[in-house]
Amino acid sequence: MKYLPFERITYRTNLSEQEVLTRLSGFVEPKKFGLGKNYIKEYEGTVNNNSFEISKVIQYRNSFLPQINGRIQNENNGTQIQVTMSLHAFVFFFLIVWCSFALVFFIGVSIRTIREKEISVELFLPLGMLLFVYILTMVGFKSESKQSKEYLRRSFDAEITNE
Repeated sequence: MKYLPFERITYRTNLSEQEVLTRLSGFVEPKKFGLGKNYIKEYEGTVNNNSFEISKVIQYRNSFLPQINGRIQNENNGTQIQVTMSLHAFVFFFLIVWCSFALVFFIGVSIRTIREKEISVELFLPLGMLLFVYILTMVGFKSESKQSKEYLRRSFDAEITNE
């Protein structure tokens, strides 16, 4: 999963389930829609009984911002928080469509290259496009997920037990 815009992290903390929910409420505010959104807290989303769906509040544009889903479970001596970070569904769908077009273009150029028995620069254009979108996605996603992973660890006074 290291090379995909997807992460699963398990935190373990000595806090109770209720204390984790209280801390979550301290840095998560409800999603706001429309113009002139004024955020006070670091994250926006929903916090339920034992789960949450949040994303970081940013003042810049990043389509690859991780959507953070978490599940809170009581354990013998504390609480376990299982977090999944992934791309927004619309962004993931757009990437699949965009990459599909690039692959179709690559296949078409490859077939023409085989028929003409001559390698052209056009053959490498779709590969460059795919490489560019991959790097753009991973840089945008991983930089934000790294910050959120550390923020959650500090906020819950937790240790990461599984990545």
